[in-house]
Amino acid sequence: MTERDGLRGQIEQQLHRAEDALVHGDAGPRLSMWSRRDPVTLFAALGVSKAGWQELEPMFRKVASRLAGGRDVSYELLSFEASGDIAWAIGISRFTVGIDGGQIKPYALRLTNLFRKEDGEWKVVHEHSDFQPSDHPTPAIPPVARLADR
Repeated sequence: MTERDGLRGQIEQQLHRAEDALVHGDAGPRLSMWSRRDPVTLFAALGVSKAGWQELEPMFRKVASRLAGGRDVSYELLSFEASGDIAWAIGISRFTVGIDGGQIKPYALRLTNLFRKEDGEWKVVHEHSDFQPSDHPTPAIPPVARLADR
């Protein structure tokens, strides 16, 4: 297994664990995977967009408090690349949850995450998320050529 393959597996596990915990009302795994070093930014599907750790941390906790009854969580990594101390991942998180006391129903959240290597650890520095419309299935994305191969 290459270092890149190991990182890909680590990122998949981190993102799945963070989404699974979040839909159960626990922001802890999400908080632990994010960088505390600015710049960090979030364009959120649920909640407002934020910049800076001092804004992100309480917002993640607030989002977690709005969710209940989470189950059936999966994370599908659609595309991934790493070069030097920067990596990105694009995927779909699927889960069933109730938001703000509402009906528990299935959702698909499209996620783009940017990572920065800090002191030997990969940390999220940006996330852009939105809810995938139910009438738009996940597209078939062709494999992306590795940056090193270009």
